[in-house]
Parts: sequence; structure tokens; C-alpha cells
Amino acid sequence: MATEPQNLKLDQIRIDGGTQPRAAINEQVVADYADDYGNGVDLPPVTVFFDGTAYWLADGFHRYWANKRINCEHVFAEVHEGTQRDAILYSVGANASHGLRRTNADKRKAVLTMLTNTQVSHDEDGKPWTDNAIAKRCHVSPHTVASARSTLQMQSAPVRRTTDGRTMDTSNIGRRRSPAKPSAPQQIMTKEQYEAGGEAQANAGTPPAGAKQPSIAIQRGYEAIAVLKSISPADPRRPEAMHMVRDWIIDNFG
Repeated sequence: MATEPQNLKLDQIRIDGGTQPRAAINEQVVADYADDYGNGVDLPPVTVFFDGTAYWLADGFHRYWANKRINCEHVFAEVHEGTQRDAILYSVGANASHGLRRTNADKRKAVLTMLTNTQVSHDEDGKPWTDNAIAKRCHVSPHTVASARSTLQMQSAPVRRTTDGRTMDTSNIGRRRSPAKPSAPQQIMTKEQYEAGGEAQANAGTPPAGAKQPSIAIQRGYEAIAVLKSISPADPRRPEAMHMVRDWIIDNFG
């Protein structure tokens, strides 16, 4: 239950409990908030959860650090009764509709927190959260959750070391695969071509002879595909890169 905002000392507030919802603190936002505080602007109170001993910061890290920057020892806080777990569960959905807009990295961090933090990785009945339940709590699409879960599963796939010292993913051993079609080498657009606005024709994704010259946007699309194709299948982080691109497309275009 929330009460009227309280004036808490910054050193009373715990920020080390896995409740930071952002992928990174935006230093420019901290500086802007510090200026606001210094000019007498009343920003909204931060949100904390009090477990009887500690106050866990769940929302308002930029405001917390802005007060630190101006050497202010206090901050107004909306205090909820709850545990560290409650604070984490609150934090993963923070800023979905207010404050500094979340980046895709912020959203992904929230999802990964729900999947990997043992304090919140199970619901009240002790069962792992479903993709839909995580998506609802983190205010993201179920596709984003499924992608993050898939990436974690790939990263934890069994590996074995070969005689020459390399590691090999053994999770697909025994599975039948369709033969891969050979593809022609792709030449990625050079920096000079890119800076020229794409006027110099790149070989990556070049349209057939006689075809209408594509727009800059289409050329950039050809470049992006060529770059993704250039990632070696042997690169262990190739699946993560592909999922990252897919998540960005889903988050921005649905």
C-alpha cells in the first residue's frame, strides 16, 4: 500500500538489489534532472518498496543519481510495503507509459530479469512464468519474450571440445537437415559508398540488369541482408545477433 510521499535519505535507499530496470543510466538525463532539481523544479517522487528493514528503489534511478549529483541527501519517495522481489517485479514494467522512453535494450533486460533472476523467475505458485505472463508484466510483445528465451536456450546448449581445441554445439547431432543452397559471395557496401548516399552501386543485393534503380531505403535493406549473411555460422553469437535484429523489427514495425 502506498502512502503520502516521504522525504527519505538517499543512503536509506538500496539500489543494489537487481531492481534497476534500465540497460544503462543515461547521463544526459541525469544532468537534465539535476538542473531541474537545482532550479527548484519538483519532479515526481521515486518509487521504493519497504520490507521492514530496507527501502528498495524500483523506479526513479535517474532522479536518484540527479540528487546525488547536486549533493542533495534526500529525495521524495512513494513508499510501498513489499519485499525485494516485489520491487523487482514492479521495476520490469516501470517507464512503459511514463518517464524516459524505454529502449529495446531496456525491454530486453526486463524480460531477461524475469527469465534468469531466481527471485522472480517463478510465479506465486512456484511455476515458471509463461511467455504471455512475462510479456504482460514487462509491457512487451510475446515475440520479444520468446526470442529472449530462445537465445538463452541456445546459449545453454550442450557443447563438446574437439581434438583441435575448438568447441562444438552438440544439441543438433542426429537431426536431419535440408542441404544448404550455396550462395554467391556478397560484397558489403564500403564506407565511401555509404557516405555518398548509396549513389555508388553496391554489389550486395544488386538488382538484375535493366531493373529500375532502387531507392536509398531499398539499397540499405540490401546492405543489411548482406551484412547478416556475412556473419559466419561458426560464430557462437550469430543466433543472438539474428534475434536482436528480429526483436528490433518486431518492436518497431509489429
